[in-house]
Amino acid sequence: MLLQLESIDYTPVNFTRPLLTDISLSLTAGESITLTGITGAGKSTLMRLINRLSEPTAGQILLNGENYRSIPPKTLRQRVMLVAQEPKLLGLKVRDALAYPLQLQSIGTEEIKQRIVTITEQLEIPSDWFDRTELQLSTGQKQIVSIARGIITQPQVLLIDEPIANLDFTTAERVLRTINDITRSQQVGTIVINHQLELAAKFSDRLLYLQDGKLAIDRATSAIDWHDLQQQIRISEEQSISEWD
Repeated sequence: MLLQLESIDYTPVNFTRPLLTDISLSLTAGESITLTGITGAGKSTLMRLINRLSEPTAGQILLNGENYRSIPPKTLRQRVMLVAQEPKLLGLKVRDALAYPLQLQSIGTEEIKQRIVTITEQLEIPSDWFDRTELQLSTGQKQIVSIARGIITQPQVLLIDEPIANLDFTTAERVLRTINDITRSQQVGTIVINHQLELAAKFSDRLLYLQDGKLAIDRATSAIDWHDLQQQIRISEEQSISEWD
């Protein structure tokens, strides 16, 4: 098993109630998972725990059977890559932003060049983006570059927080298809936060549905009742709105 979460609870310091409760799940190499749920369900919090930006209050996380706590954080984050919802290129031009994480891993210049060629072809990133900074890219373009920067490091686990939120449907479909193809060909384990259920059904093997910090559904996409799931999400959203009113 590539990744295992066993009975994970998470309560931040000074919080009186947990954000996540009794989360257990697994991820295998070459598997693509969609993570969904309404705003505040705990999706991004779960991703941060898997990337070890936060530590669980209870339970354990294993990578290839090894406890997270025994893996140095820098090493772990090279193996478990998180592509955040808000893309940041650190003021670098696109070409340099793609090269930078590889330089940190002491990868040679020629291999860096080849990886950049490969990933920009896969995600159809045009060469006229290469000399642009993030100020010269749209939010959707920055998302695509940020995804490329995550994939180019060839992690074992790839976590992507809402990669298609600012993309039109055709581009979103293309990007998710590419992520799915790379997941299978490179035997990466991928978890993608995505609210577009039509695309989740098409480009993932399993669906995780978080509700109030608990894992309400963990099921193969082929076995999901999508109409019922949409109803659950609608009811949860209405309840959440009424609680704020």
